[in-house]
Amino acid sequence: MRILVTGATGFLGGAAARALARSGHDVIGTGRDLERGAALEAAGVRFVAFDLHKPPSPLLSRLDAVLHCAARSSLWGRWADFEADNVAVSARLACACAQRGLRLVHISTPSVYNATGLTRQVPETASLGPRFDSLYARSKYRAELEVRFHLPDATILRPRGLYGPGDSSLMPRLVRALRSGRLPRLSRQEVHTELTHVQNVVHAIELALERPAAGVFNITDGVSVPIWATLNRLAGALRVPRPTRYVPAKVAERAAALLEGLYRLSPGAPEPPITASGLRLLTRPMTLDLTRAREMLGYTPVIHPEDGLNEVIAAL
Repeated sequence: MRILVTGATGFLGGAAARALARSGHDVIGTGRDLERGAALEAAGVRFVAFDLHKPPSPLLSRLDAVLHCAARSSLWGRWADFEADNVAVSARLACACAQRGLRLVHISTPSVYNATGLTRQVPETASLGPRFDSLYARSKYRAELEVRFHLPDATILRPRGLYGPGDSSLMPRLVRALRSGRLPRLSRQEVHTELTHVQNVVHAIELALERPAAGVFNITDGVSVPIWATLNRLAGALRVPRPTRYVPAKVAERAAALLEGLYRLSPGAPEPPITASGLRLLTRPMTLDLTRAREMLGYTPVIHPEDGLNEVIAAL
C-alpha cells in the first residue's frame, strides 16, 4: 500500500511512518523539520518537506491511503492558529481524499470529551459542544466535523494521553513539573485515568488501514492508571521530592485561569507555566469505552500500561 503520513516529523506520525515502512508499505512522510526528515529517510520513509496550508494535490498522486497526524497540539495559543492548522488543513485534506477515492485515517483526541462531565467508559456517541475545555479540543472537534462532512467513510481515532519513546509532550511536561518542585498535590484521593502507548496507537492505525471502518474510535491502553501513584514513581526515578503540599483543585484552576488571562494581555506571550486545562488532566478521572474499536477494528492493545510506563521510567 502507498501511504502518505502527515506530521511524520512528530511523535506519533514518525512512529507510524517507521512502522508502516517496516511492514513493507511504500510510505511518504511530510513535515517541516529537515533534520527529522533525514532520520525518516534513513528508516525507509521517503520524506517530503511540505506546508499543509497549501493545496495537498502534489502529494496525493498514486496513493492508496492518507494518515493525517499533523496538528497544532497545545493547551495554549490563538484560535486563528488552531483553526488554520487543525480545522482548515483537515478539511482541505479530506476533500482532496474524497475527490481521489483515497482511504483516510484521521487522528483526533478525547480532549473533546473534557467538558461533557463524563468520566467513566465514555463512548464515542457522547454529546459534544458547544463548550469545550480548550481551544485545542474545540479545533479538533471542528476538524472531525469537516472530515466526516467531506469523507463520511474516513476512520477517526481518538487516542488518550499519548506516551512512549520519543514523547515530546506528556511525560516531559510531568518531568518538568516534578523537577521544578512546584507541583502540589491537587487531590487527596487517587485519580484514575487512561493513557495510550504510542505503539498501541500505531497498531490501531495499521488495523484501520487494513480493514477500513467508518466513524470515530476511542483508543487507549485499555487499563486505567493511578495518576498520583504514577507521579510518585516518576519522582522516585528522577530522585526529586514527591508532590505532598495539598492545594484544592478548584483553587489551583482559578489561579491558572487568572494567570492565563494575564498572559493573554501580551500578544505573542509564551505558554503560561500552568493552564487550567492542563491541571484538569491531573484532577479529573476518565476512562473510555473501547467496544467499537474492539468489534469493528479488531483492536486489542499490544502494550500493557505497566510495561509501557516501566519503559518510560527506566529511560529516566
